[in-house]
Amino acid sequence: MSLVLPKAFLEASATISEAKSKIEARQQAHEALAKPVTARIDMSAEVAGAGRCPECKQPMEESHANGIPVLICKEHRIVIPMSDAPAEEQAE
Repeated sequence: MSLVLPKAFLEASATISEAKSKIEARQQAHEALAKPVTARIDMSAEVAGAGRCPECKQPMEESHANGIPVLICKEHRIVIPMSDAPAEEQAE
């Protein structure tokens, strides 16, 4: 992999080692400021698979959406289908 230097570095006559150190310093500073990403939706079998809301972990209500049985959490507007069968099979 070759190092592509920004135009500003080339115009300033920076050496490759200077450029690498500046780029690494910026990357480290960016990584230090970046917030860790965490998932708050739990789609595990113990939560969503057991009929609980993946967000608040409270029991979800049974309902129908276009004839498909679903579980809903009105507070978080989450809908989970209860069956993997296509809608055509359920309508019959």
